[in-house]
Amino acid sequence: MSRRTDLEEITVGGTNTRPESGTEHTDEINKIVQEQMKLKAENRTKRILLIKAIGGELLCTTLFIFIVCATSYNYKRQANHYTSEPLIGAVATGFCSVALIYSFADVSGANFNPAVTFATFVTGKINALKCVMYIIAQMSGAVMASILLLITFPGNTVVKDVVAHRSSDTSIWEALVMEAILTYILVYVIFATAFDKIEKKDFSNDVKVDFDEDEMEAAATTGSVKSKTVRPKLTVYTTSGDSKGGFAPIAIGFTLGFLVFIGGTVSGGCFNPARAFGPALVAWDWGDQWIYWLADFFGAFLAGYTQMIFAHNNPDPLVLIRPVIEYIQKRRTGQF
Repeated sequence: MSRRTDLEEITVGGTNTRPESGTEHTDEINKIVQEQMKLKAENRTKRILLIKAIGGELLCTTLFIFIVCATSYNYKRQANHYTSEPLIGAVATGFCSVALIYSFADVSGANFNPAVTFATFVTGKINALKCVMYIIAQMSGAVMASILLLITFPGNTVVKDVVAHRSSDTSIWEALVMEAILTYILVYVIFATAFDKIEKKDFSNDVKVDFDEDEMEAAATTGSVKSKTVRPKLTVYTTSGDSKGGFAPIAIGFTLGFLVFIGGTVSGGCFNPARAFGPALVAWDWGDQWIYWLADFFGAFLAGYTQMIFAHNNPDPLVLIRPVIEYIQKRRTGQF
């Protein structure tokens, strides 16, 4: 008599089958293995994308800071004085930012500004790790750009001449307020054009129009209105990344340009901590540097939350501490 194993075929009603328990066990193991392989592949893809994004942000910031600072210094050399023309800086900043945003938007998002990155973090658009890595890349790019200035321009004062400073007749308070306002405008425009979602709202049933028949007839007689017909219908259309995202780099570039023109003779028109940090480190000139960090981050924070409130989705005022709240809830429910 032969011995049977769990994997031997048996005949039931003339049909060859295998024990059901063994088949289910094998399928379950295969499913677990496939899920683990899929998870590993997803994690690997995420790591690769993050590395590419950080590298893109490094290169993007390097090019941006180099172009802006080189334009400023080049004008000073040609004019043979040390008062940078705001219009030249505004045009150069606007044009180069449009080109760089179009080039790097699909790689890293083309932030090239720690204040913008900070705003995306506090509004829950990126996590803390990506925020820190982006800011490190942006700081490194600014330093690399400053070193390139030393290599490409004659003389040893090129970097020192492009260090961001408030003007001599501007108080610290005025510089702080100016930088905060400029950064607020920039971040709000970026969020509104690059992150906003499409939504159509029909308020037809919510709008009530009350009017007096005599007043309407008198107005029609005098020609101030052509019809007495009033239809209580109001539809609000908003745009999205699909319809206006392609124009976002242009809107952002124009904004950068006129902001430089506004703040250039007051706070230096920086509104970018990386722009302030790179030349300051290489030239070792730290005067007024804290202004560009405090004011710019504060303005970005306010702009991010303001745009989130006005955006056509449900705002989450606790988005900054939401991960902490979820962690505490999981601890209480025993999920950790």
